[in-house]
Amino acid sequence: MKLNVKGLLTLARLRQLLVYLLIFMLAGLLGNIWMTRNQYSGSIPQFYAEDLTGEKVSLRSPESRQKPKILYFFADWCPICKIQHPVISNIGKDFDVYGIAMQSGDTANVKKYVQAQGLDFRVINDESGEISRMLGVNGVPATFIIDKTGQIKYSTRGYATELGLRSRIWLTGKN
Repeated sequence: MKLNVKGLLTLARLRQLLVYLLIFMLAGLLGNIWMTRNQYSGSIPQFYAEDLTGEKVSLRSPESRQKPKILYFFADWCPICKIQHPVISNIGKDFDVYGIAMQSGDTANVKKYVQAQGLDFRVINDESGEISRMLGVNGVPATFIIDKTGQIKYSTRGYATELGLRSRIWLTGKN
């Protein structure tokens, strides 16, 4: 097989592109590990809260053990969260999503925000930040993927793609 100089340059550029892609992916992985180092792991702690409709929420109840769940922390003051909301809403069509409005004001303010953003998943107002502190969330957006047994399998902070979150959910179902 005979390769010309132009073909060699193309192969070299392709190899370089692959190296850059691997470095980028590794940097993202290490960055996520660093940002989530203080986030809670293991069995989700038992807590009770009310969503914005006044309905009681418990992530450890028997009826919540049907499929993986997503616990999504956001804030009305977070610009990245506004970009993350549609991803979480799409995932919410297939899985139970519990949004936690972290220190975003009183319930009336959070209700207005949820309506303005078109969020269609259950939302709990964490006005005091108690739930956020309990799970070690010190920045938003933050997402926890919880398996059927109540174990936190994955957590991430910052923007996450729908494909990335769905692949983690799929892996959670396989565990």
